[in-house]
Amino acid sequence: MMWQLVRDSPDAAHVVVLDPGEEAVAALTGFARDAKDYRRTAVDEQCEVLSLLGDVTVGEEGPTSHPHAVLALINLPHGAAPGSDS
Repeated sequence: MMWQLVRDSPDAAHVVVLDPGEEAVAALTGFARDAKDYRRTAVDEQCEVLSLLGDVTVGEEGPTSHPHAVLALINLPHGAAPGSDS
């Protein structure tokens, strides 16, 4: 697997290229763990949950959830990003 940072900003973007035969989920999971570039986005307005995926693991400190959500923000103008002034 090779990767390159193509945009270094608060909304950073990476290009990830897997090797032939490389298992995609395992490779991308490893990349995410190594990059540790997680961004938390607070949502303090009404929205619709379009998708909610993830898992729950039990460690030494008890259960921990790792959710991924896709939300439709109801009052967000078309094309605007959450937290932007537009």
